[in-house]
Amino acid sequence: MTNSLAALVTLAAAPVLGAAESGDAPLALQEVVVSATRIGEESVQKTPMAISVVSPAALDDKGLGGIADFVGQLPSVSMQSVSPGESNIEMRGLVTNEINPTNAQQRSLVALYLDDSSIGQEGFNPDLHVYDLDRVEVIRGPQGTLYGAGSMAGTIRLITKKPDTRNFLGDADASLSETERGGTNYSIRGMVNLPLIDEHLAARLVLYRSDDSGYIDNLELGRRDANPAYATQGRLAVRWIPTDGLTIDASATFARLNSQGRNTVYPSLGNYVYQSLTAETLSDYFKLYNVTADWDLAFARLISSTSYTQRDIEQHESFESLDEYLLTPGSQLAADNLNKNDIHKFQEELRLVSRPDQPLRWIAGAYFERDSQFYPQILNSPGFDATFGAEIGDPTFNSQTVYGTPSPDMPFYGTIDVVERQLALFGEVTYSVLPSLDVTLGARYFDFKDDFNLYFTGAAGAISPGQPDTGSGEQRSRGVNPRGVVSYKVSDKVMVYGEVARGFRYGGVNEPAPVVFCAEQLGEIGLTASPQSFGPDHLWSYTVGEKGTFADGRVRLNVDGFYIDWSDVQTIHQLTCGYNFTQNSGKIKSQGLELDSQFRATSALTLGLSGSFTDATANGPIPNLGAEDGDRAPFFPRTIVSLSGQYELPAPGGKVILSSDYTYRSRAGTDFSPTAFDYLVIPSSVLLNGSIAYETGRWSVSVFGTNLTNNHLVSLRDVNMAGPFQPGVLEYWGRPRTIGVHAHLSF
Repeated sequence: MTNSLAALVTLAAAPVLGAAESGDAPLALQEVVVSATRIGEESVQKTPMAISVVSPAALDDKGLGGIADFVGQLPSVSMQSVSPGESNIEMRGLVTNEINPTNAQQRSLVALYLDDSSIGQEGFNPDLHVYDLDRVEVIRGPQGTLYGAGSMAGTIRLITKKPDTRNFLGDADASLSETERGGTNYSIRGMVNLPLIDEHLAARLVLYRSDDSGYIDNLELGRRDANPAYATQGRLAVRWIPTDGLTIDASATFARLNSQGRNTVYPSLGNYVYQSLTAETLSDYFKLYNVTADWDLAFARLISSTSYTQRDIEQHESFESLDEYLLTPGSQLAADNLNKNDIHKFQEELRLVSRPDQPLRWIAGAYFERDSQFYPQILNSPGFDATFGAEIGDPTFNSQTVYGTPSPDMPFYGTIDVVERQLALFGEVTYSVLPSLDVTLGARYFDFKDDFNLYFTGAAGAISPGQPDTGSGEQRSRGVNPRGVVSYKVSDKVMVYGEVARGFRYGGVNEPAPVVFCAEQLGEIGLTASPQSFGPDHLWSYTVGEKGTFADGRVRLNVDGFYIDWSDVQTIHQLTCGYNFTQNSGKIKSQGLELDSQFRATSALTLGLSGSFTDATANGPIPNLGAEDGDRAPFFPRTIVSLSGQYELPAPGGKVILSSDYTYRSRAGTDFSPTAFDYLVIPSSVLLNGSIAYETGRWSVSVFGTNLTNNHLVSLRDVNMAGPFQPGVLEYWGRPRTIGVHAHLSF
């Protein structure tokens, strides 16, 4: 790896460094445009941000279509994934805890956008497939000024293709593959673009369906390939241009995901096997409606984006081990923990954006959001009442009569009702002090309020029989987050920049830890009850970088270094009684280097090299986490290296394209302190994908392979705090080697 990097740096510094890149140069790399500054589209090489751009077309031939298929190959980006639709996205080492689907107030550090709509949900990011997208922009570092509170570590933007008002277009796409130890997978996708009134009105319809086989067996239920996933997605977009200078885009997006099992493995039982008395499933019905109007006022553009999101998430987890550990020692009972989340989100953003070709460029805007979530949690355990009654010496025990649960055999029943409102005013100004020197200053004012009500009962939730745990309250925060950037054009093809930005994340409310189980552990830390809420945390981020295009456009070399100081960190205090709560505690610093490069070696061969080194550690002791000064932050690999290559050969009527990518990710821990009782090591991993494609002007066919070396891709490890019926360590494994064929037709 070191030799490859040295070769690229040497080439970049060669005498051709001053040669001008030309769009007509036969070996020049294709220009990549982004709109991350939200002022307009411009070359990524002229945008003073740390950005990686993913081309959906480049993923198709390799059988890669979801966000989880590419984020792990990018510099300073990682993902905790336990099943399709259940994931956390992380950047630059900013992570303290593992994914927790039962925490309704877990706050995102990475914002996920579909065009102008924020769609991210920590723990349950929509599993949207990257079909009919123009590009994916991955912005590293806090983007609080333009993208708000959820972007403290970075932002991922899915940019869709818009309806074409002039041309009838369409394409169809299908893939068929086989997973080792699993079964057959398939996907079918289609798009049609219809001009309805020439140059004024058009509609674009996109449909997608996929079935992915399971590959992990549930020994206890006797089910082979027990974790299949089925996805159906669609999008209808309409573009109306009533007059010159006014464009109105309306769209409706839906996605239905049914995942029939988690990617859980108990290594002590063997490879690709686990056991539970309850099937662990996830269903997610996502609907997004958006209307965006773009009005050219000559001196500026006025843009209004109005979005409404509705999501119904229903997750079933096996809590048999927790039941046995806390309530029924020595007895193994099926325990189906049902988490539901009914989400309704309204967003309105209004932006006034200056013309991009002026020495003084600016953007000013206002944002409003109202987000309501109703979150019931229901634990059903057949036979619980009789078993628990025998344990406490009451053979007549009944959960419904004693604790008021909706039905018997229900150890826990609870609801959380949350309404969040936020208002923000933001703006940025960029001024060209000199033709080669730009200065950007920006800020965002925010006002956030979180109102909640909760009701917990059952043997595992009530304060005592007949006394449910209830509560209500609010968490409010206001503040200003600034950002400043200085960029200098060394030449037409080389730019250096520096950025200082403050990132922030809203606070929230805690689910109470039942005193009946946790009084002793709470008393040990000086509490009589878990804290009702937690406050916002924030960070300062400093980045310096270089973006350069060399050798007549054949080499693109982007390098940056960053330092982050994160304060009042929202951390999970894990109690040995099986419950936890969030509180603001401690500081973390993260520093690192990032590389994103591409090299057109010949007219046929293009090579890519990207990677990152991230050193995220406790900045002083964090008693809440048992962390000492200098302990490494968990879950994030220190080193990520990705290599890619593409070779094109002429063929009758078209061309043959050979493509491959290789990604190495170093090991990571699951806790700050290696002496913690739940500390485990997530092993390093190697992922190799490849494809061979034949392309003509209108159709293509490819043979592809993912995870060609058939490695055990361990995304997460955890200690199972259980009784004797469950193995002590569980892991989450990615899909084994998969070989398939992909075909695409355009018309």
